[in-house]
Amino acid sequence: MQGVILAAGKGSRMGNIDVPKCLLEINEMPVIRHQINSFKKNGIDDILVVTGYKSEMIRKLLNNEVKYVENSKFDEMNNIYSVWLAIKKLKDDFVCIYGDLMFDEKILKKCLEIKSEIGLMVEPNTRDETMKVKIENEKIVAVNKKIENDKASGNFIGMAKFSKKITEPLFNEINELIENNVDGYYTLGIESLIKKNINVGYQFTNGLSWIDMDEINEFEEAKKIFGNEREIS
Repeated sequence: MQGVILAAGKGSRMGNIDVPKCLLEINEMPVIRHQINSFKKNGIDDILVVTGYKSEMIRKLLNNEVKYVENSKFDEMNNIYSVWLAIKKLKDDFVCIYGDLMFDEKILKKCLEIKSEIGLMVEPNTRDETMKVKIENEKIVAVNKKIENDKASGNFIGMAKFSKKITEPLFNEINELIENNVDGYYTLGIESLIKKNINVGYQFTNGLSWIDMDEINEFEEAKKIFGNEREIS
């Protein structure tokens, strides 16, 4: 099992921060360090970080502890391009997480238990601005921000598991989208596979804590949620 952290973005919605969002500190520890610790506690030591904005700061922190791929288009394209770059470096099953995601490590454990070729971690509530999912017959049939709240089954939290069998089909779908100048989230590739009858499974977070930090108020909220814990556990 490999781990992928998407940490290329500039985080412009955060305001005037001058570091990648994954380097913001909670409990005097960068978010990406919390993430790596959670990976390692769950047996994932082979970790690939997709960098972009001020990538040298991430490399200075982590050195040779992880592998890297550089996204030179971090300010032009959304994370679909980061995943396209990452997949070319992967050789095994992998878990992909957003670089601004703080989470209880038990959520990662749940993610690893998903048996489907593709599995998403879902909170069974809906939050504004977050990627929504629609579930029918115990399968995810849609994952995008356009799903109306009253028709959504929950939110995709930004953590997904993929088997190595699905890596090439996923890459092909994302590659086709990029060749057609489609920009957006890599979940577009997942939806393309859903249309080709690939089953996408899920696990619910079941009340375990998580937050993705797009704006400064969410960072402040993350400090409140996780601030009294030495680790995310």
